[in-house]
Amino acid sequence: MKKVLVRESGTLVVFAVVVFAVFFIWIAIGMLSFAPTWFALLFLVMPVLFILLALAKGTSVFTGNKKASALFESSSVTESGVTFPEELEYETGRVTLDGYWTSTGRSRSYHVRRSFEARERETGAFIGFPDEPFRVQVLRDGTGRVEAPAVRILSGPYKETLLIFLTDEGEVTGSGSITLSKGSDVATVTFRGEGKELRGTVQAELSKARKVRIEVGSEKVWKRIAEGQSFDFSFSPLPEEKTVVFANSKTVSPLSLVKALWKDSAILGHGAFELKAVLDVPLARDAVEKAGFRVELRKEEKGEKEGFEEGWGFTS
Repeated sequence: MKKVLVRESGTLVVFAVVVFAVFFIWIAIGMLSFAPTWFALLFLVMPVLFILLALAKGTSVFTGNKKASALFESSSVTESGVTFPEELEYETGRVTLDGYWTSTGRSRSYHVRRSFEARERETGAFIGFPDEPFRVQVLRDGTGRVEAPAVRILSGPYKETLLIFLTDEGEVTGSGSITLSKGSDVATVTFRGEGKELRGTVQAELSKARKVRIEVGSEKVWKRIAEGQSFDFSFSPLPEEKTVVFANSKTVSPLSLVKALWKDSAILGHGAFELKAVLDVPLARDAVEKAGFRVELRKEEKGEKEGFEEGWGFTS
C-alpha cells in the first residue's frame, strides 16, 4: 500500500503571463512620446489585468498544493484504508478527468475536464479502501482519461483535497491468437490471461518486415509493450500495490498523474481492452490486427459483469 502526492505547478503560467504583461507595459511607455496619455494608460489596463489574473491563479494552485501536502503528511494508509489526523467532512464518489490539447497556430495549450459524481456525504477520521474498479488510459503528454473511486474533502484545513484510489485487485481473462501476413512475411501472436498479467508469444518469419510490435489499449490511446521478431511478452494492467493519490481537486489532471506515478503512457485498470499486433513494413502500409481481453475486479458471478465496457462508463 502506498500513497502518492500530486502537485500542480503554477509557476510557469505565472511567469509567462508576467513576461507578456511586461512587454505590453514597455510598449505603453514607448507610446507616451507620441500618443495621448489617456490612451497609453488605457493600454496599460490589459497587462495589469493579466498580472492580477496570473497571481490569482498561482495563489490558488499554491494554496491547493499546500492543503493536499498537509493531509498527505499527516494521514496514514494501510491495506484497509486511510486514517486522517482528525474528523473531517467528506463525500465519496467517482472522479473523471479528461485531458486534451488544442492548437492555435504555433501554440498548443492543455485543457482538462473534471467531474466528480458524489454518492454519499459523511464525517469521520477513517475511510475504507473502496473495492471498486478504475480505469486509466493516458498518453505521456496527458491526453486521455482517468476514472476512479475518489473522496473529496469538504471541511477543515484540507478542504478541496481529493483522494483517488487505485486498487491492485483484478484478474486478466481471455485468450486468443492473431495472424499477420504481408507478402512473404508471416507472424502469429498467441496470448492468454494469467492472474494479473497478460502473457503471449510471437512467432515470426520476416524477410521485408522489420519487426512485430505489440501494443495494448483501445480507441486512440495505446501503449507499446514489446517488439522484435520471435519473442515472449507480458503486461500487467494493474498497479503493483494499492495506491492512494492525494491532490488538489481543482487542478489535478491526467498529465500530473502521469508525471507523478508512471512517467510514461499508462494503460491500467478494469474492463475491456485490446491487444494490437503490428507488422512493421518499411515503405508500405503496416499489417495490423486486434483482439480483445478483459480485466475483472473479481470473478464474474452468474448474470453479473463488473468493469468498464467499450466507450467507458462504470457498470455495476
